[in-house]
Amino acid sequence: MAGRKGNADRSYTPLGTAAPTWSSPQTGRRRNVDNFFNSIEQGDKSLRLSDSCPPQKTKAQIDVEAAATEARESQRLKYKGKAGSSFFTSVEGGGNSLQMTSGRVCGQQPTGAVETSSQVEESQVTTDQTNEETTTPVEIPKKEGGEIGGGEMRGLLYSGVSVEDTSSDQTAQNRLLIKGGKIVNADRMFVADIYIEDGIIRQVGENLITPGGAKQIDAKGKLIMPGGIDTHTHFEMPFMGTRSIDDFYHGTKAALAGGTTMIIDHCLPQKGQSLLEAYEDWSARASERACCDYSFHVGITWWSDEVKKEIEVLCKEKGINSFKMFMAYKGVFMLDDDEIYQAMCILKEQGALALMHAENGNLINECCKKMLALGITGPEGHELSRPEEVEEEATTRAIVIANQAQCPLYIVHVMSKSAANAISKARREGKVVFGEPIAASLGVDGSHYWDKDWKHAAAYVMGPPLRPDVTTPGYLMDLLANGDLHLTGTDNCTFNPDQKALGRDDFTKIPNGVNGVEDRMSIIWEKGVYTGKMDPCRFVAVTSTNAAKIFNFYPKKGVIQVGSDADLVIWDPNATRTISKDTHHHAVTMNIFEGMVCHGVPLITISNGRIVWEDEQLHVTQGAGRFVSRPVHAPEAYAKILIRDKVRVPVGVDREAYDGPVWNSANAPANSVSKAAPKQTQNQDRTATRHGHRDLHASGFSLSGNQVDDNVKSKVGHKVLAPPGGQSSITF
Repeated sequence: MAGRKGNADRSYTPLGTAAPTWSSPQTGRRRNVDNFFNSIEQGDKSLRLSDSCPPQKTKAQIDVEAAATEARESQRLKYKGKAGSSFFTSVEGGGNSLQMTSGRVCGQQPTGAVETSSQVEESQVTTDQTNEETTTPVEIPKKEGGEIGGGEMRGLLYSGVSVEDTSSDQTAQNRLLIKGGKIVNADRMFVADIYIEDGIIRQVGENLITPGGAKQIDAKGKLIMPGGIDTHTHFEMPFMGTRSIDDFYHGTKAALAGGTTMIIDHCLPQKGQSLLEAYEDWSARASERACCDYSFHVGITWWSDEVKKEIEVLCKEKGINSFKMFMAYKGVFMLDDDEIYQAMCILKEQGALALMHAENGNLINECCKKMLALGITGPEGHELSRPEEVEEEATTRAIVIANQAQCPLYIVHVMSKSAANAISKARREGKVVFGEPIAASLGVDGSHYWDKDWKHAAAYVMGPPLRPDVTTPGYLMDLLANGDLHLTGTDNCTFNPDQKALGRDDFTKIPNGVNGVEDRMSIIWEKGVYTGKMDPCRFVAVTSTNAAKIFNFYPKKGVIQVGSDADLVIWDPNATRTISKDTHHHAVTMNIFEGMVCHGVPLITISNGRIVWEDEQLHVTQGAGRFVSRPVHAPEAYAKILIRDKVRVPVGVDREAYDGPVWNSANAPANSVSKAAPKQTQNQDRTATRHGHRDLHASGFSLSGNQVDDNVKSKVGHKVLAPPGGQSSITF
């Protein structure tokens, strides 16, 4: 069509690409639009090119054009005041271009049905990424029957026009069209196209009618899945005398390279520190550096009335609905059982979720002393002092406490078979508890602690430790695939070798933590889908959807559907990659999955509608991530509990009051107090052995005084009668 620039192939740049524009002068621009819409036959919903004349204008069409003219003039004056007369002189002279807002102008030949008036009106308001401007919608008179003719479409076209300089390429960057891929949600797979605008999924289906200027991505033969959600990270966390090396920039950058588009980090106050103060500190650092969306779990590391009040503020005003407690790290984060119970009762009142690091901290403390006393100072001492049963015991204890408080429980980093079995058993009993294995426990085992290279062994030190039983990762994957465990995180808390060396002579001083945020998706695909243990739908559930549901931001994220955030990963199930510290995007210089070959690779990652990973290159912006607020009372966690609160209320027995006497020890007579029994002495009548000890064969039992059977004549003997036909031979 005359006056419209072609859709030439454009490679991606971090700033996006320029949108197709209308470059003809004012009169030519209107003529081109007329030529386009003259081809629409009256009453027909499809567009086709022809030389037919436009239909006679109806009164409704005239009203539409009048309203559009008035709106256009109002918009022109509005932008003229902002941009200055020199800018608008060039626009009115045809020197600059018109950019259509809200998807009014197509950048390609129309091939399908025209949008209905209701659809157009719903998409009137648009948001510019850098300058949040909105286009005021114009009330469009609807033609009877809802059909739109050529004149009406011309009115609709111009009703939302905004004028921008051609140097702006925001619109093109905000529009993506993904074609031909197989969409994988947690419940089904289907082939469809996806249209994205302004960071939101606008359309899902086949043969979509979309605005022009969108970057097209050919996803044929590939899977399109919701972006991953890592529920467990520790970026730039102060811990054990140092700070984790992956900050919010490097950590979220690595996440995006691996197909993860949102993380939930841990805000952990020091003992005695205000929870709100710690939250503000973590929030400030994340907002400055995070490249993808994020949220927080807040730690309860001490207990007081002040903490109770701050939990309520965090739930009601800060968008926090999950709080983490520790049964380990005595003297640093650990709470006692009574404090955990009180905290869970408060969380239940607020509708929040309790997270638990489940290890017996007191027992670990004693075991560490024992190992050091035995001269075991290397990384193997870490696992030996925290055996599997201390994780199992604490997991069971946490489940019991949560059940008594009627608070939903989430066990973080499930590392052992026995802890996983405890969670599975509790769920079969109806308890509301969720289990989170991590990439490390699913991908590697604890045999590395016995490696001869101290640096290699120390890289795997984390709490709870990896288990030396080499069958543990496969066992946990089985439970994850079949629903006994629910979702996956990473516990990404990385330290370089020189930081780990703080414990070179004492394993208790090795900073605990490993990597995983970049490799989690590939590890789970390799160990789960590629081995046939789970299908792609379950993969989506355990890497994204279940997290969004449990932490209550579904369907904003965790699903591909109209209205959800455009956080997607285009996945090649047939490609392979080898994990290496030399190619990963972490700040840490070690990788516990070093050399592992993974089938299944993220080709393109899309975060908030922008391509951030493509052709093995990152295109990220530091600070582009947004905080995701999470309301309390997540249905996934609280639906059953709220019903139980109504139907399982303890009821006392209705009985008459007791009106009898009540013992009063103060008024008891003095002679009623029993005297102490005399001390038993050895019976002196017993004869002694030749060694001087008591003869145990000599009976000390005797009867004295009158007996009840003294009047009965004693018999010399008793003869035992034999059975019929037999004969007795016993007499006594």
